[in-house]
Amino acid sequence: MLPEFEPIHLLYLAIAIVLEIAANVLMKQSHGFAYKRPAVAAIACALAAFTALSFAIRGIQLSVAYGVWGGVGLIATAVLGIAVFGEKLRLSGWVGLVLITLGVCLLKFA
Repeated sequence: MLPEFEPIHLLYLAIAIVLEIAANVLMKQSHGFAYKRPAVAAIACALAAFTALSFAIRGIQLSVAYGVWGGVGLIATAVLGIAVFGEKLRLSGWVGLVLITLGVCLLKFA
């Protein structure tokens, strides 16, 4: 049983999400780890993201925290890929993002 929810756990989850997004963007900028600085920064952000997530799940159910972390991280990374890197999504990709958003929202109420 988890202790009573505290806002700090939500802050840890938000930090984990931001760090995951940063890790993904840095991984893209490393060009398959050809550029060492963004590659090392990507690995550091990923490790820090997992650390922050581990603090978040002390007060948030694992299924909810991981679902929100993964879903929000995926959606934000996809949007950044479109906005920053000029990537394109077909209609099926947009439908997938909407379904992920709905899934994260439903999970919150589970």
